[in-house]
Amino acid sequence: MGELALIADSVSKVYDGNVEILRDVDLEVAKGEMILLWGRNGSGKTTLLNLLGCMDTPTKGRILVDGQDTSRLSQKQLARLRLRQIGYVFQSHNLIEDLTVRENVYLPLRIAKSKNAEQRVKSLLKTFGIDALSRKRPNEISGGESQKAAICRALANNPSVMLADEPTASLDSESCGIVLDAFKMIRENFDTTIVVASHDPLLYDHIEKKYFLFDGRLKTEPKEV
Repeated sequence: MGELALIADSVSKVYDGNVEILRDVDLEVAKGEMILLWGRNGSGKTTLLNLLGCMDTPTKGRILVDGQDTSRLSQKQLARLRLRQIGYVFQSHNLIEDLTVRENVYLPLRIAKSKNAEQRVKSLLKTFGIDALSRKRPNEISGGESQKAAICRALANNPSVMLADEPTASLDSESCGIVLDAFKMIRENFDTTIVVASHDPLLYDHIEKKYFLFDGRLKTEPKEV
């Protein structure tokens, strides 16, 4: 395996004092790799994504992002890491309804005070084939187009890692295909590591490298899932 983008080192997560969601999870994801976290609802997929994305902290163990031990970072440093190094795509896309597609993609660039933001937005929208939708609002476009816009927003600050939580769960088969094509486009055009959490058979069939969550443990074989 080449240089690593993400490491989960003996990670466990306990809620409410005694509810163990993850148990001693070990995971290494190489830079530029795309992997699938597969498991039933409630298996801990979202919890693991939130830990990898530094939106939550492990009860035990540590998370490394691009070689940085996140347990050693301050809250300010973690916020900067989330803004600049990690992109997140949610199940319901989480676009801001009052903003246009262009404005939604522009928002993280504005927060990061990025130079050449307008050029970056135009490039992303064109790459993913939604530049004609730039002035439309989320309620004026399809589910697949909304997820494409959400993917553009996640990539706005050129993160090294993109995390996608059930990105096709609320979509029809045609829109699922649009999202899958978008992931392929990322691999062709960006040096971005992709971690997808899902139980969608379409993604299962098209993402080669898989890990399986069962009873809070991460496995490489699907026997018990």
